[in-house]
Amino acid sequence: MTIIINNIRYELKNISTNSHIMDENYPLNKHILKLFRIWILGVKEFEISTSGSTGETKNIILKREWLEVSALQTINLLNLWNEKVLCCLPIYKIGGLMMIIRALIADFDIQIIEPKSDPMAEIDIDHLFSFVSLVPSQLKIILESPESVVKLNRFKNILLGGADINNQLLLGIQTLRPNVFHTYGMTETCSHIALKKLNNNAWASFKPNPFVELKTNSNGLLSIKAYQTGNEWVDTNDVVKLYPNGSFDFLGRADFLINTGGFKVFPEQLEIKIKNILNKNNWDINLAITSIPNDKWGEEIVLIFINNLHSDSEIFEVLRPILKNYELPKRIVKIESIPLNEGGKIDRLELRNIILRVIP
Repeated sequence: MTIIINNIRYELKNISTNSHIMDENYPLNKHILKLFRIWILGVKEFEISTSGSTGETKNIILKREWLEVSALQTINLLNLWNEKVLCCLPIYKIGGLMMIIRALIADFDIQIIEPKSDPMAEIDIDHLFSFVSLVPSQLKIILESPESVVKLNRFKNILLGGADINNQLLLGIQTLRPNVFHTYGMTETCSHIALKKLNNNAWASFKPNPFVELKTNSNGLLSIKAYQTGNEWVDTNDVVKLYPNGSFDFLGRADFLINTGGFKVFPEQLEIKIKNILNKNNWDINLAITSIPNDKWGEEIVLIFINNLHSDSEIFEVLRPILKNYELPKRIVKIESIPLNEGGKIDRLELRNIILRVIP
């Protein structure tokens, strides 16, 4: 097994026998090589940091056997064989860590690079990589560069996780040759426990991995039970629509649900809906949805924009005929940037705090 980090080549057998290779000038190399070494030594537990949409970071312990099962599920589901892996996600988060573990389990060659907005810019035009995991913001940048698209089309399978996918990105995905799979999962489940194929005979909903059990309570909150959760039920704050065949659609997080005049609105769903409306008008606008307290409705919906050159009246003119009355934002606020957490998701608590400070 060959490992390339910052264009420096290592062999797995040398990592396990030669201690001097740990003394690298590159901090990333040293950290990753330490990870490979403790895996080879058979360490049974791994501590990893996680931050959900709340942005609150915590460390959790994952057992080696859980990580192994998760890796094997991905390998089997995607029929991975003799792959060359590109890891361009942070390796201290579950997405990047699992790319390394999948390579270790299946003896795949792997190259690890610093996370960049366009990782394709870091590899050769005639590369031999076949498997990569991206977040939607990376894929959006890649699709804007013809050269990067050519490079991406040389892959066979792409995992896509971390945030919601709007219609514009989904349309771009249809032009790609590799199979693109949207992932659903979390650090507590050792990466994805469900996949949704987005192109090349796309699937309508997320399909759970084999031997994963799902259930919802009366409020639609999802609970997950699998070998990689220690065969214990893990309760989530995610609201889903669970179908009789076991597949499901993600609706949003319960802790960010907006209750306006008795109507329940998921900001994640409304963001996608508004983006799709604006994209049809060729308005590529970075936006987010939050809410503030309202004496009459309980909460009022606030639409947040950056890089927007259109007036509020123009935006309302486009949205009003399509959105339901209760979905229509009561205010539009323009800010310099939308706060994100380490996973690339909107930090909704911080966003709401910003808006509360901006609105008198």
